[in-house]
Amino acid sequence: MSRRLSNIRLVTFDLYDTLYTPCEPIEKTYSAPLHQHGVSVDYQKVRKGFSRAMRHMRVHYPNYGFGLMRSREWWRLVINKTWESLGVSSTLLNNSPKLLAARESLIDRFNTSEGYKMFDDVPPILKYLRLRGVKLGVISNMDEAAERVLSHLGIRSYFDFVLKSVTVGIQKPDLRIFELALGAVGVPACDALHIGDSKEMDYDPAVKLGMSARIVCRTQDAARLAAQHPDQYISNLLEIKNIV
Repeated sequence: MSRRLSNIRLVTFDLYDTLYTPCEPIEKTYSAPLHQHGVSVDYQKVRKGFSRAMRHMRVHYPNYGFGLMRSREWWRLVINKTWESLGVSSTLLNNSPKLLAARESLIDRFNTSEGYKMFDDVPPILKYLRLRGVKLGVISNMDEAAERVLSHLGIRSYFDFVLKSVTVGIQKPDLRIFELALGAVGVPACDALHIGDSKEMDYDPAVKLGMSARIVCRTQDAARLAAQHPDQYISNLLEIKNIV
Protein backbone atom coordinates (compact mmCIF):
# COMPACT_ATOMS: atom_id res chain seq x y z
CA MET A 1 0.00 0.00 0.00
CA SER A 2 1.17 3.52 -0.79
CA ARG A 3 2.37 5.55 2.17
CA ARG A 4 0.07 8.29 3.41
CA LEU A 5 1.08 11.91 2.80
CA SER A 6 -0.50 13.91 5.60
CA ASN A 7 1.15 17.20 4.59
CA ILE A 8 -0.48 17.57 1.14
CA ARG A 9 -2.18 20.95 0.64
CA LEU A 10 -2.34 21.01 -3.16
CA VAL A 11 -3.21 18.30 -5.68
CA THR A 12 -2.71 19.04 -9.38
CA PHE A 13 -4.02 16.95 -12.25
CA ASP A 14 -3.21 16.38 -15.87
CA LEU A 15 -6.33 16.37 -18.08
CA TYR A 16 -6.17 14.12 -21.15
CA ASP A 17 -6.42 10.43 -20.19
CA THR A 18 -6.31 11.44 -16.53
CA LEU A 19 -9.65 13.20 -15.98
CA TYR A 20 -11.24 12.59 -19.37
CA THR A 21 -10.66 10.77 -22.66
CA PRO A 22 -12.23 10.86 -26.15
CA CYS A 23 -15.75 9.42 -26.38
CA GLU A 24 -14.69 7.19 -29.24
CA PRO A 25 -11.44 6.27 -31.02
CA ILE A 26 -9.95 9.26 -32.82
CA GLU A 27 -9.82 7.34 -36.09
CA LYS A 28 -13.59 6.85 -35.99
CA THR A 29 -14.26 10.53 -35.30
CA TYR A 30 -11.88 11.72 -38.02
CA SER A 31 -13.33 9.24 -40.53
CA ALA A 32 -16.99 10.16 -40.07
CA PRO A 33 -16.95 13.38 -42.16
CA LEU A 34 -15.19 11.59 -45.00
CA HIS A 35 -17.67 8.71 -44.99
CA GLN A 36 -20.52 11.22 -45.07
CA HIS A 37 -19.01 12.76 -48.19
CA GLY A 38 -18.47 9.50 -50.03
CA VAL A 39 -14.81 8.98 -49.19
CA SER A 40 -14.08 5.41 -48.10
CA VAL A 41 -11.22 5.08 -45.62
CA ASP A 42 -9.67 2.45 -43.39
CA TYR A 43 -9.58 3.13 -39.64
CA GLN A 44 -6.00 1.90 -39.32
CA LYS A 45 -4.85 4.28 -42.04
CA VAL A 46 -6.68 7.13 -40.33
CA ARG A 47 -5.00 6.31 -37.03
CA LYS A 48 -1.55 6.26 -38.65
CA GLY A 49 -2.26 9.43 -40.61
CA PHE A 50 -3.41 11.26 -37.50
CA SER A 51 -0.35 10.13 -35.54
CA ARG A 52 1.99 11.33 -38.29
CA ALA A 53 0.16 14.65 -38.53
CA MET A 54 0.41 15.19 -34.77
CA ARG A 55 4.12 14.35 -34.73
CA HIS A 56 4.77 16.77 -37.59
CA MET A 57 2.86 19.60 -35.95
CA ARG A 58 4.40 19.06 -32.53
CA VAL A 59 7.90 19.17 -34.03
CA HIS A 60 7.43 22.12 -36.40
CA TYR A 61 4.78 24.09 -34.49
CA PRO A 62 5.08 23.03 -30.83
CA ASN A 63 2.55 23.95 -28.17
CA TYR A 64 -0.30 24.46 -30.65
CA GLY A 65 1.75 26.96 -32.65
CA PHE A 66 2.28 29.25 -29.65
CA GLY A 67 3.39 32.66 -30.89
CA LEU A 68 2.88 31.68 -34.55
CA MET A 69 -0.80 30.87 -35.01
CA ARG A 70 -4.02 30.38 -33.13
CA SER A 71 -4.69 26.88 -31.85
CA ARG A 72 -7.74 26.55 -34.10
CA GLU A 73 -5.54 27.04 -37.16
CA TRP A 74 -3.14 24.46 -35.70
CA TRP A 75 -5.95 21.90 -35.52
CA ARG A 76 -7.05 22.76 -39.07
CA LEU A 77 -3.58 21.81 -40.24
CA VAL A 78 -3.69 18.55 -38.24
CA ILE A 79 -6.98 17.60 -39.89
CA ASN A 80 -5.77 18.65 -43.33
CA LYS A 81 -2.63 16.54 -43.03
CA THR A 82 -4.59 13.57 -41.69
CA TRP A 83 -7.10 13.70 -44.52
CA GLU A 84 -4.42 14.34 -47.14
CA SER A 85 -2.68 11.14 -46.04
CA LEU A 86 -5.92 9.35 -46.97
CA GLY A 87 -6.01 10.77 -50.48
CA VAL A 88 -8.11 13.87 -49.85
CA SER A 89 -6.13 16.51 -51.73
CA SER A 90 -5.89 20.09 -50.55
CA THR A 91 -7.56 21.12 -53.81
CA LEU A 92 -10.54 18.89 -53.10
CA LEU A 93 -10.77 20.08 -49.52
CA ASN A 94 -10.49 23.78 -50.32
CA ASN A 95 -13.14 23.51 -53.04
CA SER A 96 -15.62 21.59 -50.92
CA PRO A 97 -17.67 23.84 -48.64
CA LYS A 98 -19.19 20.75 -47.03
CA LEU A 99 -15.79 19.26 -46.15
CA LEU A 100 -14.55 22.61 -44.87
CA ALA A 101 -17.65 22.89 -42.69
CA ALA A 102 -17.13 19.33 -41.49
CA ARG A 103 -13.56 20.20 -40.53
CA GLU A 104 -14.78 23.13 -38.42
CA SER A 105 -17.42 20.94 -36.79
CA LEU A 106 -14.71 18.41 -35.95
CA ILE A 107 -12.69 21.09 -34.18
CA ASP A 108 -15.80 22.33 -32.37
CA ARG A 109 -16.53 18.80 -31.18
CA PHE A 110 -13.29 18.74 -29.18
CA ASN A 111 -13.73 22.31 -27.96
CA THR A 112 -16.51 21.13 -25.65
CA SER A 113 -17.40 17.97 -23.73
CA GLU A 114 -19.12 16.58 -26.84
CA GLY A 115 -15.89 14.88 -27.85
CA TYR A 116 -14.94 13.59 -24.41
CA LYS A 117 -16.16 11.39 -21.59
CA MET A 118 -15.13 11.89 -18.00
CA PHE A 119 -13.87 8.96 -15.97
CA ASP A 120 -16.31 7.86 -13.25
CA ASP A 121 -13.76 8.31 -10.46
CA VAL A 122 -13.25 12.02 -11.16
CA PRO A 123 -16.23 13.73 -9.42
CA PRO A 124 -16.00 11.73 -6.18
CA ILE A 125 -12.26 12.28 -5.74
CA LEU A 126 -12.51 16.01 -6.46
CA LYS A 127 -15.34 16.32 -3.94
CA TYR A 128 -13.37 14.29 -1.37
CA LEU A 129 -10.28 16.49 -1.73
CA ARG A 130 -12.30 19.69 -1.56
CA LEU A 131 -14.03 18.56 1.63
CA ARG A 132 -10.60 17.97 3.14
CA GLY A 133 -9.63 21.56 2.34
CA VAL A 134 -7.06 20.62 -0.30
CA LYS A 135 -6.43 23.12 -3.08
CA LEU A 136 -6.87 21.73 -6.59
CA GLY A 137 -5.31 22.69 -9.90
CA VAL A 138 -4.70 21.54 -13.46
CA ILE A 139 -1.34 21.39 -15.25
CA SER A 140 -1.94 20.38 -18.83
CA ASN A 141 -0.39 20.50 -22.29
CA MET A 142 -3.73 21.55 -23.72
CA ASP A 143 -5.09 24.45 -25.72
CA GLU A 144 -7.80 26.95 -24.79
CA ALA A 145 -10.51 24.30 -25.06
CA ALA A 146 -9.49 22.85 -21.70
CA GLU A 147 -11.49 25.42 -19.74
CA ARG A 148 -14.62 24.87 -21.83
CA VAL A 149 -14.40 21.10 -21.59
CA LEU A 150 -14.05 21.22 -17.81
CA SER A 151 -17.00 23.61 -17.56
CA HIS A 152 -19.20 21.48 -19.81
CA LEU A 153 -18.28 18.39 -17.79
CA GLY A 154 -19.40 20.25 -14.67
CA ILE A 155 -16.11 20.11 -12.76
CA ARG A 156 -14.39 23.46 -13.48
CA SER A 157 -15.58 24.92 -10.17
CA TYR A 158 -13.55 22.39 -8.20
CA PHE A 159 -10.25 23.87 -9.39
CA ASP A 160 -8.46 26.90 -8.01
CA PHE A 161 -6.59 27.29 -11.30
CA VAL A 162 -6.25 25.70 -14.73
CA LEU A 163 -2.76 26.08 -16.17
CA LYS A 164 -2.71 25.45 -19.93
CA SER A 165 0.56 25.23 -21.85
CA VAL A 166 -0.82 27.28 -24.74
CA THR A 167 -1.60 30.17 -22.37
CA VAL A 168 1.71 30.31 -20.49
CA GLY A 169 3.92 29.28 -23.42
CA ILE A 170 5.52 26.43 -21.47
CA GLN A 171 4.85 22.71 -21.86
CA LYS A 172 5.39 19.76 -19.58
CA PRO A 173 7.89 18.31 -18.77
CA ASP A 174 9.44 21.77 -18.35
CA LEU A 175 9.69 22.32 -14.59
CA ARG A 176 8.67 25.95 -14.97
CA ILE A 177 5.03 25.10 -15.60
CA PHE A 178 4.96 23.12 -12.34
CA GLU A 179 6.60 26.07 -10.56
CA LEU A 180 3.89 28.37 -11.94
CA ALA A 181 1.26 26.04 -10.51
CA LEU A 182 2.83 26.07 -7.05
CA GLY A 183 3.17 29.84 -7.17
CA ALA A 184 -0.48 30.27 -8.15
CA VAL A 185 -1.62 29.16 -4.69
CA GLY A 186 1.55 29.71 -2.65
CA VAL A 187 2.16 26.06 -1.79
CA PRO A 188 5.72 24.66 -1.66
CA ALA A 189 6.61 21.62 -3.74
CA CYS A 190 6.98 19.43 -0.65
CA ASP A 191 3.29 19.97 0.17
CA ALA A 192 1.97 19.20 -3.33
CA LEU A 193 0.93 16.05 -5.17
CA HIS A 194 0.67 15.77 -8.97
CA ILE A 195 -1.42 13.15 -10.75
CA GLY A 196 -1.05 12.32 -14.44
CA ASP A 197 -0.90 9.44 -16.88
CA SER A 198 2.68 9.88 -18.12
CA LYS A 199 5.96 9.10 -16.39
CA GLU A 200 7.89 11.42 -18.68
CA MET A 201 5.46 14.34 -18.70
CA ASP A 202 3.95 14.13 -15.22
CA TYR A 203 5.72 11.94 -12.69
CA ASP A 204 9.39 12.63 -13.43
CA PRO A 205 9.27 16.46 -13.57
CA ALA A 206 7.03 16.70 -10.50
CA VAL A 207 9.33 14.50 -8.45
CA LYS A 208 12.41 16.33 -9.72
CA LEU A 209 10.92 19.57 -8.45
CA GLY A 210 10.26 18.04 -5.03
CA MET A 211 6.55 17.29 -5.37
CA SER A 212 4.96 13.95 -4.65
CA ALA A 213 3.47 12.30 -7.73
CA ARG A 214 1.49 9.31 -8.96
CA ILE A 215 0.81 7.91 -12.40
CA VAL A 216 -2.80 6.85 -12.91
CA CYS A 217 -2.70 3.76 -15.07
CA ARG A 218 -5.99 2.74 -16.65
CA THR A 219 -4.69 -0.19 -18.70
CA GLN A 220 -4.95 -3.93 -18.02
CA ASP A 221 -1.61 -3.73 -16.18
CA ALA A 222 -2.94 -1.17 -13.72
CA ALA A 223 -3.49 -3.43 -10.73
CA ARG A 224 -0.12 -5.15 -11.16
CA LEU A 225 1.80 -1.89 -11.49
CA ALA A 226 0.02 -0.32 -8.53
CA ALA A 227 0.80 -3.39 -6.40
CA GLN A 228 4.44 -3.56 -7.45
CA HIS A 229 5.12 0.19 -7.33
CA PRO A 230 2.61 1.70 -4.86
CA ASP A 231 4.61 4.94 -4.50
CA GLN A 232 4.52 5.50 -8.26
CA TYR A 233 1.29 4.07 -9.71
CA ILE A 234 -2.40 4.09 -8.87
CA SER A 235 -5.05 2.14 -10.79
CA ASN A 236 -7.80 4.76 -10.34
CA LEU A 237 -8.16 8.19 -8.82
CA LEU A 238 -10.07 6.96 -5.78
CA GLU A 239 -6.82 5.46 -4.53
CA ILE A 240 -5.76 9.03 -3.77
CA LYS A 241 -7.88 8.59 -0.62
CA ASN A 242 -5.18 6.22 0.62
CA ILE A 243 -2.57 8.92 0.13
CA VAL A 244 -4.17 12.22 1.14
